[in-house]
Amino acid sequence: EETTDGSTQCPYLTDPNTGISMKESADIVQYLYDKYALYTPPAEILQWASDYLLSPLQPLTQKLATLQAGERGDDIGAYERAMDQATKEIMEQDVVKAPVVVYTYDLSPFTLEATTVLDRLGIDYHEIRLGKEWMPGFITDEGAAKRAALLKMTGQSSLPHIFVNQQSIGGLYTGTP
Repeated sequence: EETTDGSTQCPYLTDPNTGISMKESADIVQYLYDKYALYTPPAEILQWASDYLLSPLQPLTQKLATLQAGERGDDIGAYERAMDQATKEIMEQDVVKAPVVVYTYDLSPFTLEATTVLDRLGIDYHEIRLGKEWMPGFITDEGAAKRAALLKMTGQSSLPHIFVNQQSIGGLYTGTP
């Protein structure tokens, strides 16, 4: 493309809709995303962390989910009743509140990324916060029970956990989006 000063440079972009011109590749890509993209893909570093750091920890975090919900207690019947109650709340109260329901942690970068994608796409959703994070002391008792119930129902204890039309589709990098 010929620039306004007569020189030739590739890449070069002149947006016919706005008249804005630029010649740096990174600037062009950022401009096109900001101006025309329906959404920006999730951060690659979070995908890497999900695949290589968190995936090996999944059995541990799943066991922790059930322990936090009371599985380790002397009264296993109480644990089972709590799971039944949490599952009932999820299916009869939570996921019917909106076409899209997202279970989240307040401090999770994965939650932030998922809700940002939904926001950028203009998708309305109902957010259900289970606590600050999955670690002991950061999740509420009710949150721990719902997390363990989600694991029992879907095989996934990690958040965010997204339901569309009352069906689990997984999280940011898991499930069937």
